[in-house]
Amino acid sequence: MKVLIIEDDLDIARQLSEHLKLSGFVPLAVHDGEEGLYQLTVEDWDAVLLDIGLPLMDGFTLLEKCRAEGKSVPIIVLTARTSKMEMIKGLEAGADDYIYKPFDMAEVVARIRSNIRRHKGQLKPNAAYKSVSLDWNSGRVTRDGLNVGLTRTEYLMVQYLFMNQGRSVSVTELAEHVYDDFDHDSSIIARHIANVRKKLGAEIIQTESNRGYSIPIE
Repeated sequence: MKVLIIEDDLDIARQLSEHLKLSGFVPLAVHDGEEGLYQLTVEDWDAVLLDIGLPLMDGFTLLEKCRAEGKSVPIIVLTARTSKMEMIKGLEAGADDYIYKPFDMAEVVARIRSNIRRHKGQLKPNAAYKSVSLDWNSGRVTRDGLNVGLTRTEYLMVQYLFMNQGRSVSVTELAEHVYDDFDHDSSIIARHIANVRKKLGAEIIQTESNRGYSIPIE
């Protein structure tokens, strides 16, 4: 899942990027409000981490412009400002959640997952199909109750397909939400899907002709 980080503190942005990548996300960090709004315009994101005190365009203005353009992506504000009025202003501008600096990285990851699930209407603690289950909090994938060893790419694919369970996901969309760069052809995706099927069962991921892949809803 793709997370856009809009943070002008380069050290914080680097730490967030590294931790999110280790936690199974595909992050991109930008460092001013104008570039952040541009990225929100040209790409689809699963979640956004937004600092308020940004150069070129502040976070409140970015929020308002983003929502005015109809973007519904979950936006989590990262801020050192603890004023209640500031928080209210952010929420009224369209923020979905607030995290105050200094923050715990594990909390940031948990908040991202929670907001993405809520945005997609998936409030249960785990997703499942037949004998396979994904625990949203721990990230564990199990089959018949036993942990399954997936590579990072395989896990990201399973995670994104479960996040969109019941919907066909195109090869292009899947690649964009799994890789740091998106220059991958369909044969590479197909090979990863084949490896996942060997580990989870051939019936778990369905292929829909000319449309993509899906995990059905029981």
